[in-house]
Amino acid sequence: MGDKTGYVDDHGQGAIGGYHHAYKSWGRTRGPKNIAGPPGTAVTVLANTDDLVGITATTAGYATENQRYLHVLIEDATTSDDPAVTNIFGYCHAFQRWFEIPESNPQGIADNAAQTASAIDIGNKSDAPAAQVPSDREYRRYEIAGIDRLAFVNGTPAEVNVFAACSTF
Repeated sequence: MGDKTGYVDDHGQGAIGGYHHAYKSWGRTRGPKNIAGPPGTAVTVLANTDDLVGITATTAGYATENQRYLHVLIEDATTSDDPAVTNIFGYCHAFQRWFEIPESNPQGIADNAAQTASAIDIGNKSDAPAAQVPSDREYRRYEIAGIDRLAFVNGTPAEVNVFAACSTF
């Protein structure tokens, strides 16, 4: 059975008792983790729902890793145009279908009690993203328990920067 104390191997990975375990998923996360990659990475926004049709498994959008909350930040990427509304869609493997994510409770807590689908309208901002102040951006949090994938759709995707992260708490 050997030594049961922990050690670090040549690649900097910890191992206990000669058994190595590398975590492949997010697991339970307290802080939001960017679903598009490293912190500060914007998601790819679709121009329409063409990639979200059908009733089979899909690779469109981003995996949620079974997290509970979706955190979304949207900013105007241009200085001249009024961006279209950004909609958020969810996919469930059990249904094999995409659907609109409902708005969360107006207080930003509890479940998705609202009757309307999520639609974030940021409006036209006159400053470039680097010069925008926090009040120029829109932030939302959604309950996404049971949703396996997420996609973001905006009729003019080049006019918005969308950042998305998921967390358990």
